[in-house]
Amino acid sequence: MKRRDFLLASLAALSIPAYASTKKKKIAFIGDSITANGGYIDSLRENAQISAHFDLVNFGKSSETVSGLSEAFHDPKRPYLFDRLDSILAEDHFDVCFLYYGINDAIYSPFDQKRFKAYKKGIAKAVKIIAKTGAKVILLTPTPFMETGMEPNDDLPLDSYSYKEPYYKYNSEVISRYAAFISTYTNKNVLKTIDTYHPVLDKAAISFGQDRIHPLPAGHKVIAETILKNVNWNSL
Repeated sequence: MKRRDFLLASLAALSIPAYASTKKKKIAFIGDSITANGGYIDSLRENAQISAHFDLVNFGKSSETVSGLSEAFHDPKRPYLFDRLDSILAEDHFDVCFLYYGINDAIYSPFDQKRFKAYKKGIAKAVKIIAKTGAKVILLTPTPFMETGMEPNDDLPLDSYSYKEPYYKYNSEVISRYAAFISTYTNKNVLKTIDTYHPVLDKAAISFGQDRIHPLPAGHKVIAETILKNVNWNSL
């Protein structure tokens, strides 16, 4: 079955109701460059029922974090979600906000508790701010970093790691923990957490090319399929 056919079949099985109102519900996708790419959002829009009942708005921003951290040599400093979150939420009333962060938040370095704490704090802060608007929040785990084939580089000075020189176990020792945190996150204001980490990792051969950070179009299809299967669209 082709992936597009899969998307159609998956959503049909969820029986999205034909709303009496023609007003679409608004869904904001807030994230980093993976969201800014728009691939998985475009895949969702390809579904006639989703496009008929939901207005999907892309608020992805390249390089962004919720942790406020940035590599020593990242010039300019990485953008910080909270410098623009209020303006995003002021644009419209959103029924649902997806949050998709993590791959940049550990700044491509070995695991560090302080950086992890900054990420946790950022997620909690974003959830709290969004919830105050009345929107439901859905958290997506970060997608994996493709560390396969990298040479060991654990002897480098700690401030030398960056997206240009990532820690060689950035996925298995760092991003996997960030994904686990999101997968098990509990908060009264979070409607759902969705694991996109493992589905993309399981299909890494088609999901990634030479770029170890950003999924290929096929990887974005996997993300879209995962969202489709895990969201109760009737409840949005």
